[in-house]
Amino acid sequence: MSSVTPEFLFVRPGDYVAIKNEENCEDFKKKNKNYWVGQVIDCIGGARNPNSWTLFQVANIDNGEITIINADIVEKILKPSES
Repeated sequence: MSSVTPEFLFVRPGDYVAIKNEENCEDFKKKNKNYWVGQVIDCIGGARNPNSWTLFQVANIDNGEITIINADIVEKILKPSES
């Protein structure tokens, strides 16, 4: 049994995150189409625990589209590179 805490619980507004593209998950030949990057605008908690995120409002950094996604499709919090 694993007790690893899901990374999406550590997401905060302003973070950039890699998001699974559910529409293209079965198409493994198109590597770059499996994920997209969004900037988190707001974190929405669940009814049982408002501090456990269940939804995120995110802006797609490629086209500016704002959408609400399920927290569990966030794959990784992207850290800015330090120069």
